[in-house]
Amino acid sequence: MEVAAVPAFAWRAATPAGRTVRGVEDADTAAAVEKRLGDRGLFALEVSPATASRAAEDRPRAAFRGRRADVAEAVRYLAILLESGFPLDRALAAVSRVVARRDVAAAVLDVRDRVRGGARLDEAMAAHPAAFPRFAVGMVRAGERGGKLAPALDRLAGQMERDLALRSRMVSAMIYPAVVASAGAGALAVLFAWVLPRFVALLADTGSAIPRSTQLLLATGKFVGQWWWALLLVPVVVAAIVAAVRSTDEGRAGVDRALLAVPLVGGLRRRAASARLARTLSALLESGLPILGALEVAAASQSDGAVAEEVLRAREDVRAGDRLAAALRRSGAFPFLFVQMVEVGEEGGRLPEMLERAAASMEGELERGLDRMLRLVEPVMIVFFGLLVGAVALSLLQAIYGIQPEGL
Repeated sequence: MEVAAVPAFAWRAATPAGRTVRGVEDADTAAAVEKRLGDRGLFALEVSPATASRAAEDRPRAAFRGRRADVAEAVRYLAILLESGFPLDRALAAVSRVVARRDVAAAVLDVRDRVRGGARLDEAMAAHPAAFPRFAVGMVRAGERGGKLAPALDRLAGQMERDLALRSRMVSAMIYPAVVASAGAGALAVLFAWVLPRFVALLADTGSAIPRSTQLLLATGKFVGQWWWALLLVPVVVAAIVAAVRSTDEGRAGVDRALLAVPLVGGLRRRAASARLARTLSALLESGLPILGALEVAAASQSDGAVAEEVLRAREDVRAGDRLAAALRRSGAFPFLFVQMVEVGEEGGRLPEMLERAAASMEGELERGLDRMLRLVEPVMIVFFGLLVGAVALSLLQAIYGIQPEGL
């Protein structure tokens, strides 16, 4: 005997705090969905059959975004639903239906199945490290142990959103220098690929002596014309080598340590790493995780391998009885102001609060540092490519002025 499928309804409701939540629920009628929402303290704004097109409309944003953005959105929805009184498994099912990316939705569904099978939420999330990083699992674990899962998820979503915003600002800051570099490289390519071959033919017809600077320029143009494909492969090969080196923990830490020593770039990386460490530590400590566990999770969440090693060393010093500020100062990987704010937080018993302030301070310094670097890089690049183009033009003019008319 074939069992009829229970229809699904897409709903939109308001929480007592005034926030709007969405979801999809299986029920016989729309009235049954409204009753369930009312029992949870939600005010139904709209309930309608969840057709495929309707589900697409109910997605809050387009699907063409990075995975981290969708994971942050899923965590945010989960926190809202849990605050509204949803059972965990049903909240996970609702989130899986409204998240945009299919791979993230599949991960959320698998988490729901594991939770239904008796696993804790942090254990289920740990099975999907590509979607949920270690610091996310640690914050959820701390929230579960402290009985504050919904607030922990809310803080986690905020942390992930701030990380994404910081990364987006850093990428956006590099767009203009990349455009300038591309324009300069394009101008040089036109000179070598189009102007120089015609100039060589002109000099050959006149039979005049070619100045040494022009000979060097022509040799360079000939080399570029013959080996342009190899020159294009150089950055690809270098990137592949760096990626292979960074595939191991030791190689990743070595490359990142070298980057920390680069002027300007190293300072920006230190501030970015300090801001991430402060945000993560603050959220973990607020969620109830002990300092040693919070440092371990924060180290695992660092994208900079050298900084992660320093955080783990600081953890061992704290385990041995040292203060966190002293351990961080000893590493030398963190800015002076950051360490001072951590020290003030420890002495006043307000470490999570001061870590939040330190994160905001480091992010502000990072933005100002990026702005200063761009103000320096832009004119340097313009002058550099201008000098190159000017040198090429001067060499060509020198050869032109050296042409002797026939018969003289």
